[in-house]
Amino acid sequence: MPTPFFADLVRELCQEGGTGPLTPSGAVPGHRRFAGTVPANTPFHYAVAGVAHSEEWEVGTGRLDPAGRIVRETIFASSSGGAAVDFAVGLKTIALTVAAGWFAAQEGAAATIEDRLAGKQPLSTTHEVVGAGDAGDLVTVRRGAGWVNLPMDTLGFRGASGRYDLTGPLGALPGTAAAPSISFAADRGSGLFLAGPGLPAIAAGGVERARLTASGALLLGAATNISSERLLIAADQPGTSFSLASNMHASGFAGYSMRTVGGSWAMRVAANGTLRWDQDFLGSGVLRLLIDTGGNVRPGTDNSQSVGAAPARWSVIYAGTGTINTSDAREKSWGGALTAAEQAAARRIALELGFYQWNHAIAAKGPGGARRHFGARAQQIWAIMADEGLIDPLIEGVTPDSRYAFLCHDAWAADETNGDAAGNRFGIRTDQLALFLIAAQDARLAALEAAA
Repeated sequence: MPTPFFADLVRELCQEGGTGPLTPSGAVPGHRRFAGTVPANTPFHYAVAGVAHSEEWEVGTGRLDPAGRIVRETIFASSSGGAAVDFAVGLKTIALTVAAGWFAAQEGAAATIEDRLAGKQPLSTTHEVVGAGDAGDLVTVRRGAGWVNLPMDTLGFRGASGRYDLTGPLGALPGTAAAPSISFAADRGSGLFLAGPGLPAIAAGGVERARLTASGALLLGAATNISSERLLIAADQPGTSFSLASNMHASGFAGYSMRTVGGSWAMRVAANGTLRWDQDFLGSGVLRLLIDTGGNVRPGTDNSQSVGAAPARWSVIYAGTGTINTSDAREKSWGGALTAAEQAAARRIALELGFYQWNHAIAAKGPGGARRHFGARAQQIWAIMADEGLIDPLIEGVTPDSRYAFLCHDAWAADETNGDAAGNRFGIRTDQLALFLIAAQDARLAALEAAA
């Protein structure tokens, strides 16, 4: 209970009756009024004594409401056996006083404080001040109603070496990457924390940079996902994620590799200086890509792999010269010149050639910014070839007839591993189509010259 408000010589007259608030009507000569002396809504002790009805009296605590009335709250004693008195209308006095029970309570509280102080450890300022502790030092602490001595080595303390020594296990809170549970005074964002059950982690600059899984896997870099790999090194920004000193290589394959998460691909450096990408290198060891000692990028095996794929194309290939296509007669079964139907189709295809703009370029650059290309539309060439009876017509849901190599069609299923959605795409081999048209044009010129 808060300490009540006290003030000297506050006493007023009152004529009201009842058990509710009483309104003071003026100060008794030589005394002060409640209003102007006692703050509103502040508890104080009061005593009411009847004058017209001297048998009525009451002592308790009350407050002064904003209207200046004395609100009776707690009754300590009264002529009604400790209950609120139903005062009769008539003259009475109301005084701000100190109840006898308050003095008794203060004396009891003082005795309790003395009892508590008697059980406290004596204080002293006469002991020597030291900057380090010894393991055998004792610290006295209160336990229950008594006292016990704790050896210093049960606590974290700074020893003579200047380090804070612990002789028992440390149990810290989990913490976070932004606020590790064990960090450094000069860098609170770098240190150790628990990323999850069985996942101790290291933070640097408030960001997780490494963690060790319960299965023994070590994840470095931006590796915050559980991995089946024993060592996973990830880079969350451009740069080298893993490197080895050159003097660590042995004969044959160095034995050092970088593997994809959950996959069977690996990049390895051989002792002869070649950089190899293998598939299932722990099993069959199928070579998929090689950079040889001359710096040439080579496929794993001859004439078996493509650059890019139908759903994942390169946009532009820059080269100093054109591509070299195999044209060795020893590797071909020759079929001869164009037929009349093929010549007719070629003449019609030549009329189909024209300028166009790519839709994605128009969307990105606008009609005025997209470049104008020259070529053909694959589906129109297909239709001409079918109309001349050279291939089957295009039918929805049926795989297109691609017996002529300059007619290309690719379809692929969804591949979540590579992020490919299902789709299909028509295309042409421009070099072969150009030769097809040239041959037809030469045949036409030869026929015109013969007719002349």
